[in-house]
Amino acid sequence: MTADFDQQITSEFRDEARDTLNEIDVMIGNVRSRLFSSADALATLRRDTHNLRIGSKAVGLTAAGLILHRLDDYLADLKELEPQHLDDVLAFADRIRGTLEGESGSEEDLKSVTRALPTKKTFDIGDIQILDQEIMLVGPNRTASRLIERELQACGYRVVNVNRSFEALELAVQSRPDLVIAAAMLDRLSGVDLACALHAMPTTRGIPFALLTSFEWGHPELDGLPPTAALIRKGPKFGDDLAEALSRFGIT
Repeated sequence: MTADFDQQITSEFRDEARDTLNEIDVMIGNVRSRLFSSADALATLRRDTHNLRIGSKAVGLTAAGLILHRLDDYLADLKELEPQHLDDVLAFADRIRGTLEGESGSEEDLKSVTRALPTKKTFDIGDIQILDQEIMLVGPNRTASRLIERELQACGYRVVNVNRSFEALELAVQSRPDLVIAAAMLDRLSGVDLACALHAMPTTRGIPFALLTSFEWGHPELDGLPPTAALIRKGPKFGDDLAEALSRFGIT
């Protein structure tokens, strides 16, 4: 009985999600035709993406949730929707439809799905070659994350932002980033806690980790940090530490 009910709820969500995606398609067409303002479309996209993320998580559609998180992150810093953004949003929508029709389940499937998504651009990256390597930034301070994100995007890396520590754990298990860079001060877990949790789980133990901090090795605040982790120190040493961490972990 419970299984039938769960199946019904999931089926209803899939139908609602398809309707929302169809509405997004129409809205994008109206923005292109100047029948709908870019600002209103962006607000609607953010709202719909947020609602679909919550719904997909509630019914356990992991792949859809991963793509919706990427779309949420893609939209986060946009001021308006340029033609390329409209194309990218449609590409995200098509990917979400694909997962609704046949949920991708294996670890490699989820990883390949996220790596094939449009790349977020926080500035004009010109002729920079986009690498098939993804770096997860974990931190509550969007401004600080944006500075690191620009540095990494300038090198061609795919970057995804995560604000909450427990969500970072979940997404790291699902999408297996090539590197996690976390702020020392997070929310319910610290950056050291997150590093220990990732290092303790067999599924994520091999994911390289770097802590963004003002402290040096040996400071009491870093007690428990796995020795395999790298330190990226704030201030004048930031650029050198970041380059050293990328080289050390072979992410170049």
